Amino acid sequence: MARVISAIVFLPVLFGALWLGPPVCFSTLAAIGIFLGLYEYYSLTKHGGLTQGLIAAGAIVAAFYYDQQLLIPAIIAALVVFELLVQLLGRAKTGDFSDVIAETSIRVFGVLYVALLGGYIIALNTIDDPVPQMPAKLLTLFFIVVFGGDTGAYYTGRSIGRNKLAPRVSPGKTIEGVFGGLAGNVIAALIAHYTFFPELKISYAVPLAIVMGFLGITGDLCESMLKRGAKAKDAGNIIPGHGGLLDRLDSMLFNAPLLYYFYLIYMK
Repeated sequence: MARVISAIVFLPVLFGALWLGPPVCFSTLAAIGIFLGLYEYYSLTKHGGLTQGLIAAGAIVAAFYYDQQLLIPAIIAALVVFELLVQLLGRAKTGDFSDVIAETSIRVFGVLYVALLGGYIIALNTIDDPVPQMPAKLLTLFFIVVFGGDTGAYYTGRSIGRNKLAPRVSPGKTIEGVFGGLAGNVIAALIAHYTFFPELKISYAVPLAIVMGFLGITGDLCESMLKRGAKAKDAGNIIPGHGGLLDRLDSMLFNAPLLYYFYLIYMK
């Protein structure tokens, strides 16, 4: 029930910002989600680096919003150099370098995982296309395919799931749930085509939904792996019935770059 209530509360706000507001409205919501997800990541890892991580994430988000993606490698390079200098200055006196590689890598990886991948959601929202409301169509497709897959996997797994998919990583996921999720992905894509997105051909919609489904499952398992490493059940508790924001972003983070480049290659 908590999952349903959360959806009832959040989805109208999400789609309202997409379809009714200027791009800055949805991009602001997306940026807040990225920052909260990054905060949860750093809380999980307990290796510090939150301040510089948020600054780098803000710069990456701004680069996506203002269509300045060429600046992103420079931002990441600056973050790497800064983190190494922080480690050097902090450890030079103590001489303890035992975990310097792990700590530096963990700090930088959080920005790449959450902000860089998540930034493509903002890139989708700022696409300039002659088709009216193309960003809203793409992102609505994105969300309903991801949510459709999550919902199909959850209820199929609960009702008929018997064979575990990856019990050591995520004990609740089943092979039956995977097929239910893929069915949910495809149904959502077909609904999109026949309702608000006729520009998306069925010959593209179905394969895209299937690939998004597999990427969503992979993203979910990878985030579960990170939680196992941190000995945590959820990344947070901000969303009733879902856990943390990172627990909801997991399948989206892997899919956002896919949909962005799908648009550039097949629809632009």
